[in-house]
Amino acid sequence: MPDETFTTVLCRFRRHFRLLFMVSVLSLLILGTALTAIESGSSTYVITVVQIVTFLVLGSLSFGLMVLCARSNE
Repeated sequence: MPDETFTTVLCRFRRHFRLLFMVSVLSLLILGTALTAIESGSSTYVITVVQIVTFLVLGSLSFGLMVLCARSNE
């Protein structure tokens, strides 16, 4: 049985990372639009900003993993 690298195991879930990236981008668009209508300083505004930061991190990680998998296939 050949040894598998961590990258190989992660790349098996490439479609899932693509889906996570698409959901993150869509959520960022919706939250960015909603942020313009929310009153600054309210608790809703704070929660929206926290969600935006969370989706930025998730989107960046999933995009990085997609790039890593694409480079490892070459």
